[in-house]
Amino acid sequence: MKPAAIMYLVTRTHGLKTHLISPRDMQLLVKAKSLREVSDNLLKAEYGTEISKLPTREVDALTLEEIFLKILVDRFFFITREAQGKLQDLLTRYCGRFEVENIKRVIRAKHGGETIEERNLLPLSREYTIVNLPALIKAKDVEDAISLLRETPYRPLVERLETYRRAGTTMVLEAALDDIYFDKVWEITGKISNGNGVKDLVGEEIDLRNLLIALSLKIRDLPPTLIAEALISSSYKLTVGRLRTLAQARLEDAPDILRGTPYSGLGSEVVNLVKERSASPLERLFLNRLYEDASASLKTRFLDAGYVVAYLLLSECEAKNLVTITTGKQLGLGEEEILQGLLGFQIRA
Repeated sequence: MKPAAIMYLVTRTHGLKTHLISPRDMQLLVKAKSLREVSDNLLKAEYGTEISKLPTREVDALTLEEIFLKILVDRFFFITREAQGKLQDLLTRYCGRFEVENIKRVIRAKHGGETIEERNLLPLSREYTIVNLPALIKAKDVEDAISLLRETPYRPLVERLETYRRAGTTMVLEAALDDIYFDKVWEITGKISNGNGVKDLVGEEIDLRNLLIALSLKIRDLPPTLIAEALISSSYKLTVGRLRTLAQARLEDAPDILRGTPYSGLGSEVVNLVKERSASPLERLFLNRLYEDASASLKTRFLDAGYVVAYLLLSECEAKNLVTITTGKQLGLGEEEILQGLLGFQIRA
């Protein structure tokens, strides 16, 4: 028998799930003739209250992105506040992904010598972040930014600076952030009552992130020892041993190494993308898999705590898709170009 607190939260989430934009409405947004038409259509959705406050002249892709991210963050923290016990502890740690994403955005900007402002970050109130984001934004370079994290739980990044210098890519620092984040989340995942659905989704995200790290660094021809060092220490259905084998092998061997795992097809897809010199970001392939499996969990885990995590992942997917659509409309891209950038389940479901 499931604890009453979990049943309450799952039932609450069933109601919140109805606020997600349907595949049909997502398609209508893609077909909209202008950014203004997109924003007008979103007035009927959960974003409507915030969009209606905007003067007409201020409706642009960046301003709308700020609204999408605000709603996303609000959804996560609302669910967390409604939870109790170990599940609330888990969701609190799960929400740490927003702070991690903000640090990644700052590091990428510093690496590329680009200017970044607070409006380019996910909107987190001080109670939900432990790092001094304004100070990070003002850092002169990556090393200066990392030094500001020395007295925080993100201090392991300091030890990765030499690896970053050798690799020439921020991915090794981003992988270190993922390792810190997922270690905290994974530690408590197994303590959730009737939490198999939670474990499946969190575990899959860890495995997919590890695959993305390993294959992305391999495509850059980085040394196997560096790739192995960058991997997330936690794992689920993809063993550390298999990942280390992948780090040592040629990219072409990935399909054989992953055979017999839930991710066997992804190896072939990555190899094909590289052969075709596809411009599609590699990360999109892995996010598609995660979000599509989250969508399936809404049907198979409708009475489990996994339903809550699935809803949060699909909220994240929705925000990413809305950013893709509004940015595409502002840039004057056609329907097909925008569709190619969307994460699939929301237009195929």
